Amino acid sequence: MATVIDNIELDETNEEFFWASELVKYGHPLIYLTGKAGTGKTTFLKYLRHTTEKNTIVLAYTGVAAMNAGGQTINSFFKIPFGPFVPNDKRLRTSPEDGDIDRSTIYNHFQYNKEKLEIIRGIELLIIDEISMVRCDLLDVIDRLLRVYRKRENEAFGGVQVILIGDTFQLPPIDKEWHILQPFYESTFFFSSKVILNNKPVYIELKKIYRQNEQEFIELLNRVRINKVNQNELNLLNSKFNPTFSTTENANYITLATHNKIVESTNLSKLADLPGEMQLFEATITNDFPDNIMPTDRVLQLKEGAQIMFIKNDKPKRIYNGKIAKISKIEGHKITAEYEDRGEIIELIIEKQIWNNIRYSWNKEKEIIEEEIIGTCTQYPIKLAWAITVHKSQGLTFEKVIADLGSAFASGQVYVALSRCTSFNGLVLKTKIDFTAIKTDPQVLKFAENETPSTLIVQELNSGKADFFYKKVREGIKLLDFAEAYSNFTKAIKYRNDIETESFKKYFTVTASKLGSFKQKFNNTIEELEKRIQENINFGRTIESIEIQKNSQLIKINEQNNAIKLLLDKTVEIEKENEKQKKEIVILISEKENAKKSIQQYQKTILEQKKTISELEATTKQNEQEIKRLRNLKWYQKLFGQK
Repeated sequence: MATVIDNIELDETNEEFFWASELVKYGHPLIYLTGKAGTGKTTFLKYLRHTTEKNTIVLAYTGVAAMNAGGQTINSFFKIPFGPFVPNDKRLRTSPEDGDIDRSTIYNHFQYNKEKLEIIRGIELLIIDEISMVRCDLLDVIDRLLRVYRKRENEAFGGVQVILIGDTFQLPPIDKEWHILQPFYESTFFFSSKVILNNKPVYIELKKIYRQNEQEFIELLNRVRINKVNQNELNLLNSKFNPTFSTTENANYITLATHNKIVESTNLSKLADLPGEMQLFEATITNDFPDNIMPTDRVLQLKEGAQIMFIKNDKPKRIYNGKIAKISKIEGHKITAEYEDRGEIIELIIEKQIWNNIRYSWNKEKEIIEEEIIGTCTQYPIKLAWAITVHKSQGLTFEKVIADLGSAFASGQVYVALSRCTSFNGLVLKTKIDFTAIKTDPQVLKFAENETPSTLIVQELNSGKADFFYKKVREGIKLLDFAEAYSNFTKAIKYRNDIETESFKKYFTVTASKLGSFKQKFNNTIEELEKRIQENINFGRTIESIEIQKNSQLIKINEQNNAIKLLLDKTVEIEKENEKQKKEIVILISEKENAKKSIQQYQKTILEQKKTISELEATTKQNEQEIKRLRNLKWYQKLFGQK
């Protein structure tokens, strides 16, 4: 069954496409995948994302390119500030030089939280889309950051497998800061970066063109691409010049212009010319979804009769990214469009689509990189399309194109514009094209000579497969899974027979020596175990004797336990009696204290009584003496009143 990616059925006969995917699978460290317009570079990226099991990060230079690729921008992921970086930039050093007042290092300028560091260290595959727009110094910064923060400074990109996808014959990097970089680099293109110059990638070009099927037009585009157009070919191209061509009379044509102001003016004036009331359709934004990655307008301005372009593929409805149609009816939030397909007018209701703004996160438990949705945009997958800039048309396909290229200023601009069109018959030139408008950077032509021949690609692929299966052999041996190791070994030697190499010999002898050592240790261990078993048998006999003694001892212990139990019971009784006596003692002490108090009271009373008796005795004595004295008085003494 054919593989379908993003509603596109893969061509199983496309050798370069599957060579590239196999090289990725079997771990080639650095691959540059290119191809003329319409050869399926975007499809390859989506296929790779769909099939790889590696921890993958997808990046692009612009927000829109990142959104289309399903990834992030380079600058946002690595937190790289905009602006040039020269080789040996102080912001990329790991330690300052002696005597330098500026003590800052890469760790001051690029600070990542724990999760981002785990993501960076967990990357296995890095895909950079639209690489033609990535400037040389930016790629060197990526290389440096990966080396430092993955702690693998001696390996390109810190040991990460890197796939670069794009076409340098199309739109180049922005070169406004070239005057700063010129002393250090040969060109602004990525291939002039130090990391690419020191680490040559496998250069694969997709050859089969799917956008156009007219051989004469394909050959003409190829000549424009490499700036090899002769006068006859230029005349053929300019035969499409028609300054009076009217889009009113010819539907579904889109104008490709070199400047934004031309595009905006064309779209707004065309919309204003239509009768009826303008309708506004605002996108629904959730959480984080910045304007620079908006796939279409945040607020769509539409009228019935407006020319639009679809920006998403939908194969069941025969819609693709770049398909031109017309708004036929607007009823509230129901928008109906119509387009021509093989002479038939097709009508369909446009349904809103959701775009996700993703951020990469690290799953610590599974040790994998995951995509986290941090914002969404829900909007109709269309935009006004009487005109579009050449820059924004890159990657799109149109059936009918009006090319306004009189002000072409960048290399590759004319090629990009012309190659958007599916047929020569569908092309119209608003301005004539001369030789000076067709520009191809000489450095691009020079780099294109580095394309890896198919024989070497197959050789690299076989080498990658051999390395892959030999690695599996080593893993199998470590796990002592010799059946699996043998199976992978037979696969490995089909791609590269290493049996007679010194490295294989060394590995074999070292591994065999380890296995021999292991066997000896195993035998020694068996002998030791047998010795211990015999000792255990002898020990078992001793155990029987001990068991008899133990049983005798258990009887004695039981007798002692019974005696102890009696003692314990008696002790409990004694303790109870003791507790009773303690309570009685407390009572007696209390009674004693009460008696003591009574005695003290009695003693006090006695003392008081003794005092009273003493006083009475004294009084009695006095009375007795007085009686005695009175008795001793004479009668005459009493007569004369003597007392």
